[in-house]
Amino acid sequence: MSKFFHRAFNKIEKLSIEEIKTLVRYQASENELLSRTLQALEVGILVTNTNGRVLVCNESLKRLLPLGRKLTEGTTLRYVLADADVEEFFETATATLMQTGDMHREFHFQHGEVVRSIEIVASWFESHLEPVFSKDDKQRLLYIVRDVSENKRQEARLHRSESLASLTTVAAGVAHEIKNPLASIGIHLQLMRKAFERKHSLTLKDAARYLDIIDEEIERLNGIVVDFLFAVRPMDVRLRFESLNKIIEDLFAFITPELTQQDISVTMELEEYLPKLRMDENLLKQALLNIIKNAMSAMEGRKGELTVSTKNEGDTVDLTISDTGKGMDEATMSKMFEPYFTTKASGSGLGLTMVFKVVKEHQGEILVNSVAGKGASFSIKFPVPTTQRRALEAFGDR
Repeated sequence: MSKFFHRAFNKIEKLSIEEIKTLVRYQASENELLSRTLQALEVGILVTNTNGRVLVCNESLKRLLPLGRKLTEGTTLRYVLADADVEEFFETATATLMQTGDMHREFHFQHGEVVRSIEIVASWFESHLEPVFSKDDKQRLLYIVRDVSENKRQEARLHRSESLASLTTVAAGVAHEIKNPLASIGIHLQLMRKAFERKHSLTLKDAARYLDIIDEEIERLNGIVVDFLFAVRPMDVRLRFESLNKIIEDLFAFITPELTQQDISVTMELEEYLPKLRMDENLLKQALLNIIKNAMSAMEGRKGELTVSTKNEGDTVDLTISDTGKGMDEATMSKMFEPYFTTKASGSGLGLTMVFKVVKEHQGEILVNSVAGKGASFSIKFPVPTTQRRALEAFGDR
């Protein structure tokens, strides 16, 4: 309320009818201006009393909040919200905001093929006028709701750009890796040419030893190129709420025959009730497959065991993949995620680099424990979205 209107309101009993009409027209004009301004804002604006009754709201708010019913001025907020986590936030703000000060929180919702993110900032203020209907109307709660989905995507793009800054080293490594198989192919082609010059013709048996090596080197080249393209291309990360256990089960349904053929047994210890996580199923499967392939290589020539476990730790869901292979020393562990570092004769040195990159794209952390001769354990910590944490708690109570 403007100072002019406030002073006039305090002297209203001394005003004439025409002066009161002028005052009302002035306030109506001010209200219209305020209303048009609120409706033009891209952010959602909400004002409630301490009982959660809506006093002011704009159209952007109705678009941003998850609503199960129509939101209008005069309705009670808890009856129209369609998300338990958002409802809990508003209830907490209503009960504690005047004691705790400003509050803010982010929420994530599945919206078609993408996850939409909103930020709600809550504060409170006190009306200068005496309440008309009840004392609850004197204390007002103000909520500002923003769509921060694009900000999150920009942060992800910036993260990817920073990752690509190190590609000069990667490109140099690719050039080095490609030289060796190309040189081998050239040598064996020369040997085939000399053998042909001596005999004037070659049978398949005569050429087999050369062709086999050339095939191996071509396959190696292809693997280097595929890994390099995966490294240099910005990841098209499509995060959706997914079940980590289902992703693991699908992956092992695919890889188990190969593990069985190598005499590797699998033990799965998956916690039954896990929150859904924001993840890209295809990228995560590729990363986990790289870890499993490394474990298979470490257990080659021996009867091995692979243990896969998931556990809900509240703020994170932990995935652990352990093997009984030959393990790693500290020097190897310190370099294992570096591009083109490998201990395998035919390895590209990019597999674990890709694992690290995918985990970071999921805002996760990866830890490795290993002792030479006693196997290795890869642990990945995935953050649990706030909405899923609350849903799991409610499910546990039931």
